[in-house]
Amino acid sequence: MTFPKMVPRIQFAWWETLIMRGGFAWILFQEFPRLARLPSLQEAQEGLPFPNGLAKFFDLSWVLVESNFEILQMLMLLLAGLYTLGIAFPLVCTGLFVVYVLPPTLQNSLGSISHYYQMMVLLLLFQALAAWVWTIHNRGLSWRGFILVPSDLHSFVIRVTMQVLAANYVLCGITKLLNSNFKWVWNSRYMPLQIEKIERQHYYNRLEVPDMGWGGKVAQWVIEHPWLCIVFYGPGLIFELLAFLMLFGRAWAFWIGVMTLLMHRLILLTMGLNFEQHEIMVLLFMMNIPFWLVFFARKGAVKAGFLKPDPMQHALTNTK
Repeated sequence: MTFPKMVPRIQFAWWETLIMRGGFAWILFQEFPRLARLPSLQEAQEGLPFPNGLAKFFDLSWVLVESNFEILQMLMLLLAGLYTLGIAFPLVCTGLFVVYVLPPTLQNSLGSISHYYQMMVLLLLFQALAAWVWTIHNRGLSWRGFILVPSDLHSFVIRVTMQVLAANYVLCGITKLLNSNFKWVWNSRYMPLQIEKIERQHYYNRLEVPDMGWGGKVAQWVIEHPWLCIVFYGPGLIFELLAFLMLFGRAWAFWIGVMTLLMHRLILLTMGLNFEQHEIMVLLFMMNIPFWLVFFARKGAVKAGFLKPDPMQHALTNTK
């Protein structure tokens, strides 16, 4: 069996992709940067001291005008609604990407680069590209191809989304290995120093000694027993490197999602770093809990005799 045939082509139902799009749109709305967190209009007009990304090539000061920013917010909300419905998806997804990339670019131009929005913007970009590729290949550049909401298009887009998620985690793991000369697990003994650095950053930001909670207790524990760092942080690297296994089917995606979620929870517990938006994307696109609820409910109904077995069910679900 060749490798391409080993990876099943998961066909998502229309209601699955609808829930995923709705959940993702909710994240985009909730996490959209507020104007107060961006550079001031005066700073932008005088020249951003640390321009990042598009800000290096374009004058984005117009985004910081309050009335313009309000229009941008309303446009984002409108596009998020159309995105959820799946209408004119290539155009809407492209527009949503363009709108959403602007505020985070300005926020990163304050001098402190944050990867908080990286995954969301990256998924929007590849979803837009996937939608254009599918539409041009299957429908051509006709208006019907943009207005209609074909379930095959959205199923294809979700498969691409999962590929991008897998690639993101695998590349993170590979980067850790390369930057540490393949000694990341061994060097994890020094992780308490990173926790101490985070505590000091919090202190100098607010001039208050932060309460790291369990993170501080774990840090003290591993300082006294450095070898425990390998136990706490080593599995996270393994989970990242194995993230590509989510592409082998629904069950693989669910369990890899569970391990990834546990990794993020451990990072929050020990280091106080919150990746809530990443966790929600894992729940939406990897674990896909609504599907499993329907799957086991239907399985129980068939076993109880309320429903007849569907011979196509196994072929459509690709759970193994």
